[in-house]
Amino acid sequence: MAHFLAGLSQGTWISRDRMVVYPAMLLVLTVAATVYVLWSHGGVMPNGAPFGTDFVSYWVAAREALAGNPLVPYDRALFEPAQRTLFPEAGYFAFFYPPHYLVYMLPFGALPFYAALGAWMVASFGVCLWVLTRIAGRSLQVAVLALAFPAAFLTIAHGQNAFLSAALFGGGLYLLPKRPVMAGILFGLLTYKPQLGLLIPLALLAAGQWRAIASAGATLAVLVAGSALLLGLDIWTAFLAQGDQALQTLTLGWVGWNKMISAYAAIRLSGATDGVAMTLHVTLAAAVAASVVWAWLPRNGVAHETKAALLLSAALIATPFGLNYDLYLLAPAMAFVAARGWTAGFLPWEKTVMAIAFVAPLVLLFAIRAGVPMGPFIALAVFALALRRASFERGTRAPAAAFQPAE
Repeated sequence: MAHFLAGLSQGTWISRDRMVVYPAMLLVLTVAATVYVLWSHGGVMPNGAPFGTDFVSYWVAAREALAGNPLVPYDRALFEPAQRTLFPEAGYFAFFYPPHYLVYMLPFGALPFYAALGAWMVASFGVCLWVLTRIAGRSLQVAVLALAFPAAFLTIAHGQNAFLSAALFGGGLYLLPKRPVMAGILFGLLTYKPQLGLLIPLALLAAGQWRAIASAGATLAVLVAGSALLLGLDIWTAFLAQGDQALQTLTLGWVGWNKMISAYAAIRLSGATDGVAMTLHVTLAAAVAASVVWAWLPRNGVAHETKAALLLSAALIATPFGLNYDLYLLAPAMAFVAARGWTAGFLPWEKTVMAIAFVAPLVLLFAIRAGVPMGPFIALAVFALALRRASFERGTRAPAAAFQPAE
């Protein structure tokens, strides 16, 4: 038993071959199961919706904008009929994204649905994979792990944007030490999903990254002005007007709290009221934010990889509105932890906990059906790893090595 526990602690059971073979087996099983489900249901999901369900919203919104109706996605009375005309069995998928995300999606609206979905997935995953290999190197292993990570399946099955979010967030952190202006541009582009970037300003302020802050602000200003010029000034008024509906989606559980990964959703599932759940969530988010600020202060000497992993995992904890596919943000977080471990040595249990976090989104699928609030603990596990390493690096009182991106 002692030998077994020592192996788990040191992660000696995770060899290079196993890092490829086991994830590859998981990937094959996932693809086979998906093909079986689609085949047995006539090429659609069990609920009658097309594969890549959430992409219906993006694609129809882009089509309407290209047709000269950019306000339609922000008016359910118009947007729902537009969706049901094309996908009568799919249900309704709201478009709560700011107008510059609509601009991002315009090229895909010119393609047929499945061609657009395929192009979207290939393009966003390709950019994300490039970022992950820049962070961690080891291209073959990282490519297999990136595809086999069950949160990738959740992203593809929903037709979601988690690959893009991970690419922009992780890419910004990768570039930050040497190219802060470019990093700020990526952070600015990430504002299409502002709930994921709540802690980025705090980290940048703590680190004194003024060029990145200025660059991010300038990028956001360009995106706002550019989308208004392209789609009309009223587009922002329409977007802001649906804020109450977006809030109700969270507080009334219209999406389903069991599908969310936030502490807020988990507490609501336990039967607590909105006020109690939000109070507890904000308390946790404040503690997480304080940890991020502490780690990002230069005087504490925490390595950049560790700070990056801490911020990425903290972002998932801080937002009350996070869905299961957003867990793909843990891919760059774990890549940063691995990069630090490969250069400075892994701490006890790091490899094993990361392996558990890697598989956890698959188990989450079953937890969702059972109504078990498992989601928050996945992000918390990676956050705890990064925070422990940050404490260790601070405790050594040795200057953190400059981050050397993988070549």
